[in-house]
Amino acid sequence: MMKVEFKEFNSIIGKINGIYHEAALKMGMSDSERDILYVLCDKGSGCNQSVLYKETGMTRSTVNSAIRKLENKGILYLTAGTGRNTCVVLTEKGEKHIAETVGKLIKIENSIYLGWTPAERQFFLRLNQKFADELNDGVQKL
Repeated sequence: MMKVEFKEFNSIIGKINGIYHEAALKMGMSDSERDILYVLCDKGSGCNQSVLYKETGMTRSTVNSAIRKLENKGILYLTAGTGRNTCVVLTEKGEKHIAETVGKLIKIENSIYLGWTPAERQFFLRLNQKFADELNDGVQKL
């Protein structure tokens, strides 16, 4: 059996994922709905649906299912974009919903992040990006 040298970090990631899941439940939505609204909050209403797949890492079917739920709740709707693109547009209700839910989560994240020194923020981002890049390289070689 191999020793898991990385278990402490994996435990932290699991804890963070659990906290985000708890946030989604408290906001009355699924994790996938939260992730989609988070991206829309960042990228803005009217972004291409393909951005949601890329930014969240979710499969097309998961994104499509969550979009249907959000459509049924009156939070967003789809419209034709240029070429074969489909745009995801927030309704007025959706804009308010984001402010009351995901917007609050983003404020918490920003407060934590901005509480760090610029050097701490840079170090945190650099190490996480380096890990993501090297993990991707390793996975591509599997």
